[in-house]
Amino acid sequence: MALRESFGGNAVTALEAEALWHERDISNSSAERLIFPESCLLLDYSLQLMTRILAGMKVSPARMQRNLDMTHGLVYSQRVLLALIDAGLSRARAYDIVQRCAMECWRTEADFHDLLSDDAEVRELLPGDALKKLFDVEYYLAHVGTAFERVGLSSGPAPVGESR
Repeated sequence: MALRESFGGNAVTALEAEALWHERDISNSSAERLIFPESCLLLDYSLQLMTRILAGMKVSPARMQRNLDMTHGLVYSQRVLLALIDAGLSRARAYDIVQRCAMECWRTEADFHDLLSDDAEVRELLPGDALKKLFDVEYYLAHVGTAFERVGLSSGPAPVGESR
C-alpha cells in the first residue's frame, strides 16, 4: 500500500475516534494503539527516503530556466488573471482574456506576454510596466529563504543562475 493511503487511512481512523474521547475505555482506543505507532514508523521511513533523495539531487538552475522558458510565459497566467481582476475586470471577463491568450500561446508557441500586450483591454488595465512586472520569477522566490530557515537550513537556494 502506498504511503499516502496509509497516512490517509490512519488520519480518518483518528478523526473517527475523536468523537469518543469523552468515553475513554480500552475498547474504543484499540484503533489508536495501532495507528499511532504505524504512523510514526511511516513518517520515519518517509523522512529517511526524502533525505536520501534530496541528498543525491542535482539542481541545475540553467535547466530550470529552460523549462520555464518552454512555457512561453504561461506559468505567469495566474498572476495576470488576478491583476486583471484587481484592475476592475470581472473574474469571468479576466478569465476569458487570459484563457484566449493562453490557448493561442499553447497552439502557436507565441510569447504569452506579447499576446497579452497586443490586447487593447489588457493594455488599458495594465499600462506601462505593470504587465511586464507580472512576468518576474523572483515574485515566486521571495519567501524561499524563510521556508528554508523554518525547516532548519541555514542557507536558502542558490541565486538564479548559480548552482550548488
